[in-house]
Amino acid sequence: MIFVFLGIQGSGKGTQAKLLSKHFDIEHVNLGEYFRKHMSDKSSLGVLAHAFISEGRLVPDEIVCEIVSKLMLCKGNGYVFDGFPRTLNQAEYLNYVYPVNRVYYLELEDNIARERMLSRRICSDCRFDYNLQIRPPKIENICDNCGGAVVRRADDTIELIQNRLDLFHAETQPLNQYYQNLGILSVINANNEIDKIHEMIVKEAK
Repeated sequence: MIFVFLGIQGSGKGTQAKLLSKHFDIEHVNLGEYFRKHMSDKSSLGVLAHAFISEGRLVPDEIVCEIVSKLMLCKGNGYVFDGFPRTLNQAEYLNYVYPVNRVYYLELEDNIARERMLSRRICSDCRFDYNLQIRPPKIENICDNCGGAVVRRADDTIELIQNRLDLFHAETQPLNQYYQNLGILSVINANNEIDKIHEMIVKEAK
């Protein structure tokens, strides 16, 4: 099974992808987090990715597709993709290699997405995600899981957030039509409670 989550940043793709991967016991692949880990480790891939991500640009298709190809060599029951594909070339590549079962577009207005992104936080140690609006840590700035420091993501500045919103509308939103033409797109209202959104997603899963 292959599932894809599309949606403006802040729409809750990561949260819903994790819930669906747990529901079906399949792998959750978050390419954004994958790149951030490599940047933190200062690997060669991290240095390359940083040159693009630090400016709010997308990592080139050829690099992304090569990484996905390597990640999928050990495919078990399937994958839930979060943050991939982001361009038409990436979508066509994925569907050629592994046909997608269902694509979820989490629909959210820009102003709500912007507020959510400004409220995002992450544990500097275990990388667990938080949001001060909907899922804050129990103790301010302290991770519930490991006790590490909860901080704002380096790429969640107002300027870079606006760059990502603009990129989404230009590069990623057109994928809706591509997947609609394939008959596998489900549009989900992302301005709902987490559990309700998950229920709608599971109902649409095929």
